[in-house]
Amino acid sequence: MSADDRRASVIEAALPILRESGAAATTKEIATAAGIAEGTLFRVFPTKDALVHACVARAFDSQRVIEQLRQVDRGLPLEGRLTAAVEIMKAHLEGFIGLMSVLHTTGAEVPRPPAGPGRRRTNPEIDAEFLDLIGPDADRFRYPAQRVITFLSMLTLASAHPMLPDHGATPADVVDVLLHGALTTIKETP
Repeated sequence: MSADDRRASVIEAALPILRESGAAATTKEIATAAGIAEGTLFRVFPTKDALVHACVARAFDSQRVIEQLRQVDRGLPLEGRLTAAVEIMKAHLEGFIGLMSVLHTTGAEVPRPPAGPGRRRTNPEIDAEFLDLIGPDADRFRYPAQRVITFLSMLTLASAHPMLPDHGATPADVVDVLLHGALTTIKETP
């Protein structure tokens, strides 16, 4: 296994443990989950803090999200395409918000997320994937497609954030509210 593959493997094994235990996670637990000796772990990451920083960087990395968004079936109706995309985004958001929350509440030094697209208010690559998913349906919106994506992002974040009340909003609910609103009927104005 290459050094990069070993590093990625350790990070993937460490993420669920850190999301569960935060600062209380031990390097022994992480090494066991990664299928390596604890000494090998320290050859990959010189300190536990270095491992935590690498895990935070991985949690914020949007490349996997972009690849998953590219796999959404463009043949689905608009609502189906957006629901699949929101499901991907919600899982990504829950992953890094959960990691940061647990690290913070367990007293770990919470590293700043890495600089880059994930630190901007929007990620241009993710927005481009959403624009591609909307595709020819963009002319069906009352707003420009980019603004619709902003609304969708806000609703998705609200549905994924643990500090906001959870009323069981599913990705389908998020898309339904975005596309159809909350009213059962639309009252016409005179």
